[in-house]
Amino acid sequence: MTSISLVAASHPESLLTAAAQLGAKIAHLDSAIAGERQVIAALRGAWSGSAADAAVARAERQLAEMQGLRGRMLACQAALQRGGAQLSSTRTGLLSVVSGLRALGWQVADDGTCTAPPFLPPAFTGLALAWTALIKRLLELFDEIDRETAESVRAAVGVSPSQQPPGAPPPPQIPAAGTAPEDVKKWWDSLPQEQKDRYVAEHPAELGNLNGIPAEIRDKVNQAVMHDDLNRVREVAGRHGVSEDEVIKDPAKYGLTQDDATRFYNARRTDEGLTHQRGSDPQNPRPVMLWGYQPMADNGQGRAAIAIGNPDKARNTAVIVPGTGSSVRDGWLADGHNDAINLYDQSALADPDDPTAVIMWMGYDAPDGFTDLRIANPDLARQGGALLAADVNGLSATHEGSSHITVIGHSYGSTTVADAFAGSGMRANDAVLIGCPGTDLATSAADFHLDGGQVYVGSASTDPVSWLGTPGAIPANVLNQQLGYPVGPYAGLGADPAGEAYGSVRFDAEVAGHGGLSTHDHSHYYDMGSESLRAMTDIASGNADRLEGDGLLAEGRRQPHISTPDHVDLPFGIDIPLPHIDSDIPGSPAFIDPQAERSGSSVTTDHEYK
Repeated sequence: MTSISLVAASHPESLLTAAAQLGAKIAHLDSAIAGERQVIAALRGAWSGSAADAAVARAERQLAEMQGLRGRMLACQAALQRGGAQLSSTRTGLLSVVSGLRALGWQVADDGTCTAPPFLPPAFTGLALAWTALIKRLLELFDEIDRETAESVRAAVGVSPSQQPPGAPPPPQIPAAGTAPEDVKKWWDSLPQEQKDRYVAEHPAELGNLNGIPAEIRDKVNQAVMHDDLNRVREVAGRHGVSEDEVIKDPAKYGLTQDDATRFYNARRTDEGLTHQRGSDPQNPRPVMLWGYQPMADNGQGRAAIAIGNPDKARNTAVIVPGTGSSVRDGWLADGHNDAINLYDQSALADPDDPTAVIMWMGYDAPDGFTDLRIANPDLARQGGALLAADVNGLSATHEGSSHITVIGHSYGSTTVADAFAGSGMRANDAVLIGCPGTDLATSAADFHLDGGQVYVGSASTDPVSWLGTPGAIPANVLNQQLGYPVGPYAGLGADPAGEAYGSVRFDAEVAGHGGLSTHDHSHYYDMGSESLRAMTDIASGNADRLEGDGLLAEGRRQPHISTPDHVDLPFGIDIPLPHIDSDIPGSPAFIDPQAERSGSSVTTDHEYK
């Protein structure tokens, strides 16, 4: 067993130093991986034939090895950080107790046995036993953490001898992130059931976020990882008799790292989201799955995706993408957000024979709020669009039978959806853009490249954000100025998809009880009973042909029109012909909105499926 002198001579801070040095190595490896990807892209673009295929295959193998190494280095770094922090905390506590007792005249042996000072009465014998038990428990704890850290490091760099018998074949490697979903599916299907069960039991985090892995497996793995993140803090809180929030407020005090605290907070937020989407009726819960889970992504804001229903089995799947101010950390998955709940419940009533699954996709870094200057810049939309396209395109690899996929974007999320289609080749049947501030890379509906589907648009005439994509810089920026620069100093993220010349299908999306521009009306597209929710329900459930019969189709915004007479009638029956002009004013913005002319009584909240 570890002794006091050995603990005193230890230097657990060296583990933290090693973790920091390993971080620098990881950063260097990231640069090398990026360079290797560029080499592969260059080979594919400039060389063809069998020799080229062989060269690309070798480069891809090297890339896979580098990515595997990166994963082991990250795991090793995490083990060093956690172990160093826990050992340092335990060492400090132990030596503090020992030095305090010795200063008061107590004798403390190297094995932790305590003897009271001779001037104390015999009644203090019990206190000596208590101090001895405490110090020996701290010594045992230090020893346990030391062994666990060593085992974690061994596991990170390779399979330990106890796990991998000599001469046994190594377990099949998990495909690298970015592997084609179809290839991932083939890999998973090729595994014996015993190996599949082992992967689920060990729940490596990368498996739960790999496109091509069945949704049920992703859910099991992601929930296991999430519960690890929860239990890591809860176990420490229970051991110390403090609250979870006290631990994550000062994790180092309890032997944890800031990463542990971040993972716990986002795990708790995600678990709240699962509970909220599941519903309050224990006899009839909604079927929820944790389809994606990355608690450390986007500088600690986290990424996650919750599915209501099974996207591998449902006839229809809707993926909803949020906009500005949304993140796992800030509670978009819970906190009363009923977007996915309302769409799922209404779709089940709209078409009970063809189930619709709804995925809440919080898988990108959205602008933090209307004061975030990045909101007027499409960079985050383009980056998020690439992530969204990869996830949506992966759905077909694991889906059983035919499927109908609709991708719905709200606010900045609609710009992200447009960029996923136009810039990253996302494949889906229909696109729905609501409250869209502009479609960036997509200048018209044709840029979505939908095969037989449509670009549907819901833009309330009173939603100021939906006007920011009006063609021409002046209208968008005048509106931006009048609203107090809610999207930064420069407004405009591309074309307005609600314009009649865009090529989209617009549906009614007015907000009942409101008139005039109001940011309030930007957040009510999913309200139960609203025009917009009814329209989105019909589209997502594969029943878009009902829109016309339900009277939900709307005219697009149009440019001002000019028309001149084709003749002038003069006295005495003289008729003088004139050049006739009958057209939109070229170059003018489409700011005339027929929806604004609707009477207030025509906007109701009785569009709910019963």
